[in-house]
Amino acid sequence: MAIKKTKKLSAQTATTTVATGEKFAKVDANGKVTLIDLASLKTALLGGIDARAILDNVFIMYHRKRDNYPALSTPNAWKALQDAGEVADGVVVMDGGHLLVVAPTCSPGTLPWSSANIIGGGFSSTDRIGVISDFNGQNNTSSIISKSTSSAVTNTTAYAPGFCNAYSRVNANGEGLTAGKWWMPSVGEMLLIFANLRKINYCLSLISGAVLIADLWHWTSSEYNSSNGWYVTIGEGVISTNQKSALGKVRPVSAFIR
Repeated sequence: MAIKKTKKLSAQTATTTVATGEKFAKVDANGKVTLIDLASLKTALLGGIDARAILDNVFIMYHRKRDNYPALSTPNAWKALQDAGEVADGVVVMDGGHLLVVAPTCSPGTLPWSSANIIGGGFSSTDRIGVISDFNGQNNTSSIISKSTSSAVTNTTAYAPGFCNAYSRVNANGEGLTAGKWWMPSVGEMLLIFANLRKINYCLSLISGAVLIADLWHWTSSEYNSSNGWYVTIGEGVISTNQKSALGKVRPVSAFIR
């Protein structure tokens, strides 16, 4: 059977076309070719997740261009809406009584929490277990921004709180989740993202220009003390602290708001 390579997926996987239809060829280090049908490949990529369950409790939020009204789309309906000119605000997660909108993109690089030691005035705890209960990222970020000074800066896009506060997603009319409607997630909110990571990244993969959430440590708006803030490592679920001058990723979040 002739195999024609049409698209390279990785160093050892390629798309192939065979007489019976499109399949994928996995090539091992010894050059052995194993054909995998599309259904098997999807199962492998989903890591054992029920394909139907991946649609549970996650949606894509957008502000309709015809009237700027906030709306939700199921993942499988999003392509048609996007092709019609709708712009995604982000991925909505509903879990454990919480509703969170996760931004399609993150900080372009890594950012510090602040330029110097500062008490942000939001939720503060030195207890790793206690800080898990913090779901007050919006209030935390608002307080942190208000405490910014020339000697301890937090409110510009060069710093994690300021980047989140200035983040904006707009539809064709310039309406949507604009600047001031986003915040730096708290520890509890970041753990909500961690718990639904594969579902969120699946939805992000459907949004034009979106960036998947990387397996890196991300800042939160939860404080340890004046010199340290809490972070969560996505992929591992590690909760720990770092100096506020340290460079970390940050992913803005919001809510289902007008």
